[in-house]
Amino acid sequence: MRTLTSEQRKAAKKLLTEAVQHQIELKNGRMKEELIEGTTPVLWFGDAAKKSWLTVATNPSAGQFLTKDGTLRFDSTGPFFLLEPNMPLETYLTDDNLEQSIGKFNDYFKQKDVYKTWFGKEQGGKLEGFLNGLGASLYDSSLLYDSSLQSVIHTDFFPLPTKRYMGTISMRHELEQSVFGQTFFMKLLPLFSLHGIILLGREHTDRFRKLDSSTVWENPFSLPDYPDAVVEFGYSAELKLPIIGLHFKPGEQFLGLGSRVDENGRSHGTYGSTNGLREIGRHVREKLEAFYGAED
Repeated sequence: MRTLTSEQRKAAKKLLTEAVQHQIELKNGRMKEELIEGTTPVLWFGDAAKKSWLTVATNPSAGQFLTKDGTLRFDSTGPFFLLEPNMPLETYLTDDNLEQSIGKFNDYFKQKDVYKTWFGKEQGGKLEGFLNGLGASLYDSSLLYDSSLQSVIHTDFFPLPTKRYMGTISMRHELEQSVFGQTFFMKLLPLFSLHGIILLGREHTDRFRKLDSSTVWENPFSLPDYPDAVVEFGYSAELKLPIIGLHFKPGEQFLGLGSRVDENGRSHGTYGSTNGLREIGRHVREKLEAFYGAED
């Protein structure tokens, strides 16, 4: 079994320390009521020791951490490092705690508290269904059903869990424009060995476009049989990676497109079915191979 290299661990601990220091700053300001008490930054989800596709969204969802009544879904044995009661963030920054957190990031899809409401189940729908069509999986497919599927890890532009959706937080623009918001994501990417990057939503595609000016983009296009599923491809000269910008969100109901029907009378609910997502993923893979060729 491959493990993170010493260089990866060193870089991960440095970045996690930076994220914690940013969280401390925010807890002392107007973001205090938005951050989930007891949580620590989540830098990624999945086995970063493998060469993988990287999916990117906004920030860790409250649903990862909180039940409907606002209590934490799990304790210190769960998938993320939680602070002990009355434990300040400043005391979290020890080598042992950082190592434990990194281990939890890497083992996320191997444990029972995976947030499958958004990621999807093995061989199921949501993001996993789209990725299966693309020829990839968040889970260890070699142990499940198809050893040919490529590995996937997930990350977010903003690594701190919030109680509300980021889009409803008035400070969102301010957070994105901060030094941390403008630099942290791009500093995180060299930690991983990647096939490419998949941006989950038009706003995430637009944000990446601003952060990486080296990416040359092709014209957006609609997918066969799914005309409201718009995609654009790019290639980052800085990262030397293909970029897939999805103008829809495979992990969300109706893909973030609403409950309308498309020009052919097909409902967006059909787009979001397991079969629909697999077909959409397959169309994206075929288009990507036509643009850049199949990976060796």
